[in-house]
Amino acid sequence: MKKSRTNNEDLEWTRDRILKVARELFMEKGYRAVTTREIAAKCKITQPALYYHFSDKQSLYIAMLESFVANIQVKIEAISAETMPGRLETMLAVLSKEHPSSIMNMVHDIFVEFKEENRHHIYLLWKETYLDPFIEIFEEMKAYGLLRDTISPEEAARFCLLTMGQTMSALKYQSESLAGQYSLLVDLILHGTIKS
Repeated sequence: MKKSRTNNEDLEWTRDRILKVARELFMEKGYRAVTTREIAAKCKITQPALYYHFSDKQSLYIAMLESFVANIQVKIEAISAETMPGRLETMLAVLSKEHPSSIMNMVHDIFVEFKEENRHHIYLLWKETYLDPFIEIFEEMKAYGLLRDTISPEEAARFCLLTMGQTMSALKYQSESLAGQYSLLVDLILHGTIKS
């Protein structure tokens, strides 16, 4: 005999379904192009049922991002490579696999469409998930005397993320695996292009 779900389990299941559908649509089309009516229809619920769980489109988007980055945070924290270059390569691999390819559209939508307090909340999510783990690696390098004195760990981390974003954009349409690109990318980030 099949056990029926409780009301709370039904609510939780519906909320999870809304988040899953919202993530698919937002990542595919961008924030502006997706409506709550479209999300509700794809979930086979009414708009009022969606608004029971999320007060508006921005709160739904933020909840979707929180769920999305929590998954990335777990994967980044689980990295156990022994060397700093190995950790950087693995972190880049995780981000390129999990990271939405439409990130520039997402950033544009956030700055154009979102209220200031929501933009700030999203920035903090980005900082905690993307920037801080790289800052930690470069702080460790600085502690070992491996980082140039003129570069801060945060500057190095931002450069690493910017470089990764540009590389991913350039390579995303190539059929070959990106895996081999990470070691080259990390080598360039850590050692530059000048012969020593």
